[in-house]
Amino acid sequence: MDVEKRDNPILHPHPGWAEQDPVYWWQALKETFASFRPAIRKSISAISATSQREGIVPVNEHFEPLGNIIIWLDGRTGTESNIITERLGEQAIYDITGLVANPAWSLSKILWIKKHQPEIYKKASKFLQAEDFVLSRLSGRAVSELSIASRTCMLDVVNRKWSDFIIDLFDIDKKKLPELLEPGDLVGKIHPPVAEELGLPKTVKIYMGAGDQQAAAIGVGALEEGMVSIGIGTSSALSMTLDKPVKARQHKIILNCAALPGKWEYEPPIWNTGGLIRWFFDNVCCTDHGYDDIMTRVKEIPAGSEGLLALPYFSGAGSPRWNPALKGAFYGLGLHHNRLHLLRAIMESVAYEIKFNIESIQTSGIQMKNVILSGGASVNRPLCQIICDVLQTRVNIFTEAEASSRGIFILLNNVLNKNPWGNYPQNNSIAIEPNNEISAVYQEGYARYIELGNTLQQLSF
Repeated sequence: MDVEKRDNPILHPHPGWAEQDPVYWWQALKETFASFRPAIRKSISAISATSQREGIVPVNEHFEPLGNIIIWLDGRTGTESNIITERLGEQAIYDITGLVANPAWSLSKILWIKKHQPEIYKKASKFLQAEDFVLSRLSGRAVSELSIASRTCMLDVVNRKWSDFIIDLFDIDKKKLPELLEPGDLVGKIHPPVAEELGLPKTVKIYMGAGDQQAAAIGVGALEEGMVSIGIGTSSALSMTLDKPVKARQHKIILNCAALPGKWEYEPPIWNTGGLIRWFFDNVCCTDHGYDDIMTRVKEIPAGSEGLLALPYFSGAGSPRWNPALKGAFYGLGLHHNRLHLLRAIMESVAYEIKFNIESIQTSGIQMKNVILSGGASVNRPLCQIICDVLQTRVNIFTEAEASSRGIFILLNNVLNKNPWGNYPQNNSIAIEPNNEISAVYQEGYARYIELGNTLQQLSF
């Protein structure tokens, strides 16, 4: 798979804000197509896309942005999130949308624009997410698809349509929302002026894609119910495909529409995983040892870190605790511990948190079949082995860098060739096996980890 990359800078115009410039996206898209040889551009017959989720960009009737996109990382919408929770209630939020109350979702961003930028709200023809913006402008048709719409807090996730109840409750003009399609649906031919602008044939067809995490699940081959795709980066998200929309017990596990047409997924997020290892190397690790050396030496620390536990909640707790006030911690420090113990305890906490989410999913009767790791941190083989050992199951490591893009390729390939989903191209992965001899150590460590988290969650400071 050929890859072209462009930088995608994040803007911080005020403390806690995080935006990107869609004008820059479009320019990068133009530069990418311009870099192709004319023969390649002429050979293109279909285009789709995947993207980050939750962010909102207001556009005019020509799909030109009226402002920057407020991305998922933005923290300005706490007040709007509280209003949504107060008026809907946590139970109704989950029952209707499959989401857990959180400022990240698109509805809070639209409400923020409506209150703080009323001129933009009034002028906006549509409110689009990143994937929507690209595909709508390419096609000249305002569209979104169900996997990415799952992250708006406005989708009736079971019935796969916009929730008129939520839209009316918050006085959102429904005409400003895009038309909903399934992932992989044909949108239409490329808009003729855009074809000319990009140097593409006017016969090119535009197809819906999927959100990045849902697309990654296809990319790594997690197509059947019970298969768990875990994208490990700075943060992580688990994705488990579902044949039916089974709502999780205690309403703590996010239920989305999957990138597979007609299917759903559980998708619990973990806010800090690879970012914790980066924190260790930036703030704790001595500078006279390289990354590879440290990772070799950390394997010398016994499983269980000789009684040391870490809690990975350096940015609050994601799923299934959903407690933004909970903080990171180390517990059990003794004079025999050193920096390598701290690193191993951090890595074990990531594995424990993954296990915590999988067990929370299993309380709903969905059993785990296998686990596939992907993402930047999946190249950290000691971390992958610790995850494997804590879960006590075989783990596959996806060895390609672009799981989401591969997922969109597979989605589009199956649509164009009308292939059964069982005939998707084989992915590249390696399998690792758990060390059964340390199973008891990690069972005890996991029990202590859960008890420690439960205890600290009761604190009010």
